[in-house]
Amino acid sequence: MLEPNKIYQGDCLELMKQIPNESIDLIIADPPYGINYLSNHYKYGNPHKKIINDDSLFIPIIGLWQKLKTTGAMYVFYSHKKPLVSDKVKNVIIWVKDNWSAGDLFGDYGNQYECIAFMPKKDFKLKNGRFSNVWNCKRVKPEFHPTQKPIDLIKAIIRNATNKNDLILDPFIGSGTTALACKQMDRNFIGMELEPKYVEIANKRIEDFRNQEKLF
Repeated sequence: MLEPNKIYQGDCLELMKQIPNESIDLIIADPPYGINYLSNHYKYGNPHKKIINDDSLFIPIIGLWQKLKTTGAMYVFYSHKKPLVSDKVKNVIIWVKDNWSAGDLFGDYGNQYECIAFMPKKDFKLKNGRFSNVWNCKRVKPEFHPTQKPIDLIKAIIRNATNKNDLILDPFIGSGTTALACKQMDRNFIGMELEPKYVEIANKRIEDFRNQEKLF
């Protein structure tokens, strides 16, 4: 079993082999969307590079599903441009952002939402009441990662799907937003990330939070 509350650098397919089946309470997965995303919305050029493996939609659903407890659930971010098709999807949460991308200014509508597949196991129960599947949450500036998610959005998932001290797996943890949310909400986490650069950034964000806690 991988030790909780650590971020592991490597391929999630290999790292997952070290996690026992039915041991995880919640999986939050934000994999490459398969759209070769690279924003041009920067005044002095994009400081980020293209995301590794973003030429195809890659989600190891079966492998992740085996790691969930029967009371657990999986939330997977994806784009409508590359639909996620699985019989395990019970609902789709629409994340409505406060802006929309530029794209084709004359021949297309602006994209103002992203999709989150809700994939609960048979004994899963919501922990914080029942809400609409349309969530409004402001996007954040991609300070640490090109597809950085708002921590408030990740916290909403955690709040709805887990209790304190539960164990959360994020197999594409990027710059560590899920880990940071877990630290702030008294949950445990296991993070996985392929790029060493983002593992370093994630650990730095967690360390900064710990130091801040000590001050207050």
